[in-house]
Amino acid sequence: MTAVAIGRATARGPFITAARAPRVVRVALAGCGTVGASLVTLIRRQQSLFESRHGVRFELAGVLVRDPAKDRSIALPRALFTTSVDDFLRVDADVVVEAIGGFDPAERIVRSALAARRQVVTANKALIAAHGPALQRLADTHGGLLQFEAAVGGGVPVVRTLRGELGGHGVRTITGILNGTTNFLLTQLADGVSFGAALRDAQARGFAEADPSRDLQGLDAADKIAILAWLAWGVDPGEVDVRVEPLPADPGALAAQARARNGVLKYLAGAVREDDGTVHAWVRPCIIPRDHALAAVRDEENAVHIDSESLGVLRLQGRGAGGSATASAVLGDLLAAVK
Repeated sequence: MTAVAIGRATARGPFITAARAPRVVRVALAGCGTVGASLVTLIRRQQSLFESRHGVRFELAGVLVRDPAKDRSIALPRALFTTSVDDFLRVDADVVVEAIGGFDPAERIVRSALAARRQVVTANKALIAAHGPALQRLADTHGGLLQFEAAVGGGVPVVRTLRGELGGHGVRTITGILNGTTNFLLTQLADGVSFGAALRDAQARGFAEADPSRDLQGLDAADKIAILAWLAWGVDPGEVDVRVEPLPADPGALAAQARARNGVLKYLAGAVREDDGTVHAWVRPCIIPRDHALAAVRDEENAVHIDSESLGVLRLQGRGAGGSATASAVLGDLLAAVK
């Protein structure tokens, strides 16, 4: 496949001189749906900044899709597309971005790329929750790099925080809103919108999937809190027992109960490490006071509160649903990878 520049940019900033051209970084993109297309759009929009500030120019080396003829929100040369995983894995690329989701063929793509000493960026929460430690060991063994900020919290940099700044500070508890879809729905309910209308609006805006069952059943948030438990305490996320209470089929009655108590209904996730090292995790609807910090987190936003021994409570908040928020997190990992 012939690589093409993801965006056109010629501006030079203070970090690039005429004698030093930007370093070309070839990107292989698995999946060109909402997240993949949003990522390409973001890179095109900011390519001149990447060249001037970071000294890199991204080129798209190949795109794995199910249907090359499908209408997409972005225009790409047909020659970049392939439907073959084998052909995709042979693409000459520096970084592989996995934006397919699920396990097949996502797991094969990530494992093969890491074994080939490539840098991998993924937004796949289910894959990281099930196989994160094994994939990290594979990256460490072969000298690759595994980045997955977008797998938890969308635009909230909680993965980077737990991997770096909070290391050694003794995390005690993690609590937060980890699913932007359900937070949007519950915000709409609190504003008097019916659940059905709120769900249709969320789907129209790209905040909810056509089948939102993983979000409503708490499975999406369960994967995320298990990943955070791994990063905080080193436990295998696939072995974390997350107690999950799904949202009611129509949570309107529960939202009305929250209003009657002068509270707010939120779908929360949490994890705690006991003194004996045991980790408990949960996902459940909660009625919290209106003056609680999480009560003010509205619409598709996510928020995470991390209580540590030496730093106290660290609060992180940002957009947690939609292609743009997830793509922003992928882009952050992409920039970190090329550095």
